[in-house]
Amino acid sequence: MLFSSHAFLFVFLPLVLVSFHLARHFLGGKAALLVVITASLFFYGYWNPPFLFLLIGSMLINFGFVKILSANPGRLWLAVAITVNLTILGYFKYRNFFLENLMMASEAFAISGTLDPLVVPLAISFFTFQQIALLIDVKEGHAKISNPLDFAAFIALFPQLIAGPIVLFREMREQFFDLRTGHYKGLEFVGPGVIVFSLGLFKKVVLADSIAPYADLAFSIADQLTTLEAWFGAIAYSLQLYFDFSGYSDMAVGLGLMLGLTLPINFKTPFRATSMIEFWKRWHITMTRFFMLYVYSPVALTFARWSQQRNLSQGITFVIAIALPTTFTFLLSGLWHGAAWHFVAFGIINGIGLVLNHAWREAKLPRIPKLLGWLLTILVVIVSFVYFRAEDMAAAAAILKVMFWSPVLVLPSWLSTIADNFGLPWQSLSFLASGSYTLRLVLWITLAGIISLSSFNLVERSGTLRASWANAILAATALVLSIGLLDRPKAFIYFQF
Repeated sequence: MLFSSHAFLFVFLPLVLVSFHLARHFLGGKAALLVVITASLFFYGYWNPPFLFLLIGSMLINFGFVKILSANPGRLWLAVAITVNLTILGYFKYRNFFLENLMMASEAFAISGTLDPLVVPLAISFFTFQQIALLIDVKEGHAKISNPLDFAAFIALFPQLIAGPIVLFREMREQFFDLRTGHYKGLEFVGPGVIVFSLGLFKKVVLADSIAPYADLAFSIADQLTTLEAWFGAIAYSLQLYFDFSGYSDMAVGLGLMLGLTLPINFKTPFRATSMIEFWKRWHITMTRFFMLYVYSPVALTFARWSQQRNLSQGITFVIAIALPTTFTFLLSGLWHGAAWHFVAFGIINGIGLVLNHAWREAKLPRIPKLLGWLLTILVVIVSFVYFRAEDMAAAAAILKVMFWSPVLVLPSWLSTIADNFGLPWQSLSFLASGSYTLRLVLWITLAGIISLSSFNLVERSGTLRASWANAILAATALVLSIGLLDRPKAFIYFQF
């Protein structure tokens, strides 16, 4: 059930909101929280009912570990708990990836075999990592949890269950407590929630889904593209990914507000970033936070202490304490996105970009002009997104080769006479050959590009939004335009992770 489907918008969501607010008003906060938990489990099971048992089983196991770690906060139990979670994740998401690579390595020994198709449970990466973060926080004393309703709502909350934001229990604990004990914020945030949700729906349905066909076509005929078409395809996908994922995140925040819950912001106009460091402070913020808190910081701190104890030079210390942990962290983040080498490449490219950014600052080199910094950042991001979107490493390499190298001019056929008159080699455009098709693509990219670079981020102001005619008209317009395009809703890109 997609957020952008008729079933969700006109059946599931109204029923949940009415049931939630009626339960809260007449039966109390615990009943309202039970409504949210029940609706969330139904929402997850709607996709693939058997996997609902996996989610519930994972929650039961981890609640048991929470109780154990609360009483015995030792490293051994934490290691056992994390190992169990990673084993479940590895079996369902990475089993075939490792077996495929093992079989490839074994071909030299004439060992072969076949693999059964593997269906990855929806959102397994998100709810696994969220529970691992909770286990670490409980062990370190940063989170205390005793109420099973709070735990169930924290893990299964339907607005963010499928694709985030990845929330920490410490930022939800008081909110669940207030809801359970009747200290609810009331209906004051329902209006802002509807506004934020409507604009997120607009991002997804009107912008992302309208750009998607152009990106899909480009990546499906990678070996036939011209340089110009490859760039158009890569830029189109970058914009599609941004509006698809930020649209989902906005809808999640909006849905949370409708339930009186404040979820963390996941995007802050990332395409305005003028450095890789700034970009990753603006893009998928909650995932970056998770990896910084639970992967990068422990590794970097350990390596930094090791370097200091040996009085290593500043350059070697930088490599050991910053460069290696950064690259390792982003390699893991790439693998977290998908069990394939092109996702690993996506992570490594961004990791190297961050290392170079940190190295430039560490060396105290002259500050790069903002425009040049923005161009370099966008270039690295687009190249990494080519790997993110491509079916495999070969497809990504094919597109990048065309993007950065073309021995001939690339022209529409109606300009061929100019090239012929000057005796210049030229190649006709493929999918941009049609003038009307090209115009539509350019218009969509221009519109989406302008919006993506806008400094106005409504989600950041969601807590201060108030009911007004202007906001009502804005939300209504976004809803009408979005609903008008809901004939064939497309799944969110991050649902596959």
